[in-house]
Amino acid sequence: MINNFYKRLKNLNDLKPNNETNELFSELCKYAIENNRSLKIDKKILEINEICAKAEFEMEKFWAEKIINSKNSKIEIENFIYYKNYLKLTELEFINASFINEEKIKNVLFIGGGPLPLTAIILSKKFGVNCKIIDYNQEAINLAIKLVDKLGLKEKISFVKSDILDYSDTEKYDLVYGASLIFGNDNQENILKNIKNLNFSHILLRTSHKMRQLVYKKIDKKILKKFFKEELIVHPKNEIVNSFIILTK
Repeated sequence: MINNFYKRLKNLNDLKPNNETNELFSELCKYAIENNRSLKIDKKILEINEICAKAEFEMEKFWAEKIINSKNSKIEIENFIYYKNYLKLTELEFINASFINEEKIKNVLFIGGGPLPLTAIILSKKFGVNCKIIDYNQEAINLAIKLVDKLGLKEKISFVKSDILDYSDTEKYDLVYGASLIFGNDNQENILKNIKNLNFSHILLRTSHKMRQLVYKKIDKKILKKFFKEELIVHPKNEIVNSFIILTK
């Protein structure tokens, strides 16, 4: 089955949302969720991860533009095909992070927001959190700024264009969020090393587990242990694709 997905993904002419692309990625996510087996990571799996990352970026661009150009952005954002999934994941993450964190979570640094920074939007709308988003992609930031403005959240969500490998500031954060796709390359150790230099109490990193590694690359826990102490790891068993880890310095 994985070989079948691999061939179909490689044969896609366009990763932008369309009927063929949407159907294929829906099938892939469904397969990853319903098959709770271990997955041996090889070159094909890493190629699938790369294709998924590119397709997710195109999907976020498409929906960000659609929401921005809609008559009622606050309603349109809830029509995003994975909105409920993000809502459930973000609520689960925030509840667990709040339980572990001794102080109320007010200020969050989000690394890798993309064109459609749904997690930051949900944190701000539902929990009143102030979010700063770091992203190296100017196109993503431009769309995200327009989106946040349209949703009336520009006082709660700010943006900085920077590669996390070069980023530094002295602001105190109650929580640092690491998006799934920021660890999709070979720079995991250098990324984590620089993140540790920031001023925060807890860090939450999205990762994946077993067959769900078809969609998102798993963080190397051996590298994590060099920089952080694991407090909690959660592997959802429902339709949520991501796992997450909460750690301290």
